[in-house]
Amino acid sequence: MSLALALFHHPAGAAAAEDLADLPFKQLVQREVVSGSKLVRQISDSPSAVAIVTAEDIRAYGYRTIADVINSMRGLYTTSDRRYEYLGGRGFGAPGDYTGRIMVLIDGYVTQDSLFNQAYIDESGLLDLALVERVEYVPGTGSVTYGNNAMLGIINIVTRKGSDFNALQLSAEAGSHDTYRQRATFGKRFDNGADLLLSASAMDSQGQNLYFPAYDTPANNHGWANGLDDERNKRFFGKFSFEGLNVEAGYVDRRKTVPTKPTEFTVFNTPFTIEDENSYLNASYETDLGLQLYSTSRFYHGTYAYQNRRVIDDPDPYAQRQHHAKWWGVDQKFVGKWFANHSILFGMEYRNDYHQNMRWTYYTPAQAVASDVQQSYSRNTTSVYMADEFRFHDRWHLNVGARYDKAGDLEGNWSPRVALIYQPDYRTTLKASYSEAFRMPNADNRASYGSGAVPEYVAAKELVLQHNLDRKMRVTGSLYEYRRSKQQVDLTGLGDYAAVGNSQAKGGELEFEARWDNGIRARTSGAWQHSHDTSGQDAINSPNLLGKFQLTSPLPGEWIRVGLEAQYLGSRLTTERRRLGGVSLANLTFSSERKWHGLSASFSIRNLFDRDYEVVSPFNWAPGTGIDALRMDGRTYWFQLNVDL
Repeated sequence: MSLALALFHHPAGAAAAEDLADLPFKQLVQREVVSGSKLVRQISDSPSAVAIVTAEDIRAYGYRTIADVINSMRGLYTTSDRRYEYLGGRGFGAPGDYTGRIMVLIDGYVTQDSLFNQAYIDESGLLDLALVERVEYVPGTGSVTYGNNAMLGIINIVTRKGSDFNALQLSAEAGSHDTYRQRATFGKRFDNGADLLLSASAMDSQGQNLYFPAYDTPANNHGWANGLDDERNKRFFGKFSFEGLNVEAGYVDRRKTVPTKPTEFTVFNTPFTIEDENSYLNASYETDLGLQLYSTSRFYHGTYAYQNRRVIDDPDPYAQRQHHAKWWGVDQKFVGKWFANHSILFGMEYRNDYHQNMRWTYYTPAQAVASDVQQSYSRNTTSVYMADEFRFHDRWHLNVGARYDKAGDLEGNWSPRVALIYQPDYRTTLKASYSEAFRMPNADNRASYGSGAVPEYVAAKELVLQHNLDRKMRVTGSLYEYRRSKQQVDLTGLGDYAAVGNSQAKGGELEFEARWDNGIRARTSGAWQHSHDTSGQDAINSPNLLGKFQLTSPLPGEWIRVGLEAQYLGSRLTTERRRLGGVSLANLTFSSERKWHGLSASFSIRNLFDRDYEVVSPFNWAPGTGIDALRMDGRTYWFQLNVDL
């Protein structure tokens, strides 16, 4: 299987995958060591170039958030506006576009909320990275499996098991800007095979005083936002597995004070607080029904709440937003092995977004309600899907699939995919694919565009080459083209939007991975991308070049491991079509290779050479003032100490 080969030759996954290479499909789809999610079931012999970052990598390179992990992956990058981290890649990454139409999952559960389709990859995310076994990135469309919003790729976060800890682990961290984090995790595998993982953590950061040249006037404190960068969160996670049953739940409550002027009417250097509260329950049961038929049944439920409070330049100077969403769904999947050389996957999903409420309230100087506007939406979606992996020759096989999604308020949408995979020998794999995907308008789109809110679409082509130089070295290359349609365009510049926009992205990626017997691991990648927006111009915040390099090695004595990471982010256009220069960043991490009486530690330096650089911001209401870019942090530090009891 190409996925097994990918794991086998991945620097951090070789040991786990060695026993998987010879497993038949019917066993591979049920192995939790590959993944407990339907993602891996669908990407066996994936037409895409799968990338994986493991817990080993996370520790070696000192990643603190999912955004850090994403920044290490080929062809991907993130942008921060000091509220959220936004994901970009393969030519797309407009500031404020949330995850850039890439779906983020936890063990197969879709984490996007149903108001904005935002997936939270920073400190607002559902998981502490200590609970992550690996992060899998599958570029290209994923709508055959997941339907709505899996337009440009899938990122699946696979969580660890209780047996990975088999102890009570206490953790404490301290970092720059008075940042502190504590975590308690209990994990155990019981004699009857049941596995339990429980974890709670909290983070608190005072942040820093920040200078914004665009607001350097006496009335605006000479551009300084003082004491307005604090952040805190608390997280809870639990996971229980027994035989074919898996139940997990997560909760996060994050509060952030925003130091920028994120809206046109916000008053600079006044408190602007946002709070995100996110939770989910995901339960599944896998079983062998006999007669070469295997079943996975899944139920999920999610909630999301957002609120902000701010001072605005208006006779009614106090504003508040309160948004809430709730949803649930069921997914029934089958894998049949009734015919020689065929592995048939089919199933159906029902999702009910039964509560989508958005509220805007404005107050007078005396704190009396001046206006209160609410909009409520709901949506139920029924989906059916089917895919077939057909091995019509020892060296050739065909992967075809389609999904049909019908929402109660929209016409139905088809998502087809076809891929041809050729393996001339055991070391080389060639893949060619074509697929289509879509994204339904979310509640925020419906509030903004009214009856003009319609699905947007993408058609994707990709050619992939994977070659294993030996059992511990691999080269991966890919070429791709995306064509998006039905995008919202402001026809007059006065807010008259219509879904008539088309855009295009194309590019190529090359990656080399290696692992040596002496413990050294390395990965390096380069990506070239070029995209045009709906006006035919170069897309904003779309760097033509991305470079990544990671090297980790044990130091003499093999008690300490060092991890060096370098990243290059090419030049990008801002919303004012001003070009920001490319920037090279480096991070350095030291971590304990072995525990000493249950103790382990890590020390990391981010932005090692203290580079002064900017990223593209989504702010564009004051042309010529420089608010179309935001300065990022210089050199920062953090230290972590863990103890197993």
